[in-house]
Amino acid sequence: MNKFLENAKKGDNEILGYVGGVFIIVVAYLLGQLPLFGLLFYKIQTNPDLGPEQLATFEETTDFSVMHIDKNLGFTILIIMFIFALLGLLVTLRIQDKRFIDIVTSRIKIDTNRLLFGFGFWLVLGLIFEIINYALFPEDYVFTYSFPQFWILLLVSFILLPIQSSTEELVVRGWLMQGLSLVVDNKWILIIMTAIVFSALHSFNPEIDNYGFWTMQWYYLGAGIFLALITILDEGLELALGIHFATNFYGSTLVNYQGGVLQTDSILKTTVSSPWFMIGVFYVSAIIFYFVCRKKYQFKPISSLNDRRNQEIA
Repeated sequence: MNKFLENAKKGDNEILGYVGGVFIIVVAYLLGQLPLFGLLFYKIQTNPDLGPEQLATFEETTDFSVMHIDKNLGFTILIIMFIFALLGLLVTLRIQDKRFIDIVTSRIKIDTNRLLFGFGFWLVLGLIFEIINYALFPEDYVFTYSFPQFWILLLVSFILLPIQSSTEELVVRGWLMQGLSLVVDNKWILIIMTAIVFSALHSFNPEIDNYGFWTMQWYYLGAGIFLALITILDEGLELALGIHFATNFYGSTLVNYQGGVLQTDSILKTTVSSPWFMIGVFYVSAIIFYFVCRKKYQFKPISSLNDRRNQEIA
């Protein structure tokens, strides 16, 4: 029996509750985009140098400097839509009479040590491979550190960025995966379904245009499968929450790459001539992370994912 998925049975599980929940979360997310649209409209109306051409460039790159907007302000505005989505999720949980902690973990309380380990270890893996890449291709890196912009970015990243990464995890691999488990008694199918949803949510990122849809699916689908796998085996979201935050924190503050969805005043900026190195690094890091956590947290073997609910009870 997987205690994390069994949490889905708590509360009101009428199908209308989940349909309504999706509607509430999506509407809340869209409402959260109004500040962004308002700021862009204001800039276009008050600056004669800005027009359709600059707006199109911004849509392709999400580089706020194109619209004469401070990058840290733009970064904050982007996160607002996730704050609204999180509020939509909380409203949904309230309607369904579900507890927030039940979509986070199967444990009595959220295991902050797991969360911090996931964040720290994934960050270290990223740094190790970045150093290797820098040693091989130093010409691909540009030092872009700017005071005080970086320190403002660091503050925003520590305070607000966890909301963005956590919202995706809570919605996709928490609330949605648990809900699907009520009708899908196959953990592999759950993993694949939530990975597809996760990939779809990122299908409009600038990376898709820059590196190709199917190329980036190797990353998005792989990340979705890996995070769902870790969540089910560990019976909680803590490790996935740490990994997701580490990924976004790393990309926003330490090494930002051209063509990515996060265009910030990071310490370094790199040009990605080929996304396959980045994708390869992810898969190697995921394998290392899995084996370390399997030993550290005594994961069940992957073969246990083949067990059905009635088999587990028997």
